[in-house]
Amino acid sequence: MEIITVMSAVRARILDGFDDPALPPELWEQLLRAGDTDVVYLTRQWQRCWWETLGRGKLLLVAGERNDRIVALAPLYADSGMVFVVGSGASDYLDVVGNTSDLEILQAILETAREHVPDFVGFRFYAVPESSRTGKGLQETAPRLGLQCFEEGTWAAPVIDLAGRPEQALAAANKKRLRKRENFFRQRGELELRQFRDGAAILPHLEPFFQQHISRWEGTVTPSPFVNQAQRALLECWTRVAAHTGWLRFTRLDWEGRPIAFELGCCYRGKYFGGPSSFAPDLAQRSPGQVLLRQLLLAAIAEGVDTYDLGVGEYPWKFRFATHVNYVRTWGLYRADVSN
Repeated sequence: MEIITVMSAVRARILDGFDDPALPPELWEQLLRAGDTDVVYLTRQWQRCWWETLGRGKLLLVAGERNDRIVALAPLYADSGMVFVVGSGASDYLDVVGNTSDLEILQAILETAREHVPDFVGFRFYAVPESSRTGKGLQETAPRLGLQCFEEGTWAAPVIDLAGRPEQALAAANKKRLRKRENFFRQRGELELRQFRDGAAILPHLEPFFQQHISRWEGTVTPSPFVNQAQRALLECWTRVAAHTGWLRFTRLDWEGRPIAFELGCCYRGKYFGGPSSFAPDLAQRSPGQVLLRQLLLAAIAEGVDTYDLGVGEYPWKFRFATHVNYVRTWGLYRADVSN
């Protein structure tokens, strides 16, 4: 395996896939806990599922080492001369796993990745949290490698602080408009909320969810991603791989025995991450999606969740519920002779 040395104590190398013995699952988790961005999208389980279902090009799991000890991991892949983070396009937050404050390590990682891409054009780091030191590190490291660094986009990520502002969170769940929407269904039939945490119990519900999601977005300018078999395969893989982690939260809202709304979210280290959701399009005027959101908030509060992450996206309804807003940025690093 080729090793590129930046300094005597610092090096970076390409690992031999997700099962490389140099990075056992417990070390991956340790690095994740130590980094600025400890989110479910950077777990070994999610990263591996994304690569096995949506991955393309060449996998580049780059380990940064100081004194022969792995201190950071960049889960990257190369496609058509560009290098991206594994999970791009299907993850709200992405980053280098582990310590990114050490610029020598970050430089070694980038240089090693570049050397393994013969037709190298540049890097694109999607959805890096503003709170992460990676953004600043990329800006400072790029000139050392003869690269130009650009900020290519910023997106809002509204969240609800359930632990710090419990009264505000409960008030949001009990908004008059939400209770009115819910009462419409309760007064006209049986309304039942079903939540599943075990992967085996969730799997049979995924196909009805996919079909409802496809119907919900059919004929719009943004059709459902689940018309793509690979996108369905990602969530099926995730449900199997994370089956017994305790992270999964699949919610189904039934009215009169039929599903009127779904969501596949997860709860990871006290933080609830809202996932893809859908509702019955024939009931759109009655807002079953808002009824589901109310129930999800109440369930998160009852579970003792610290933070409810509404996900990246500047939708007005998210700002109505959020107690504060985080931001993610996309960074591009390019050869000096490549125009951005």
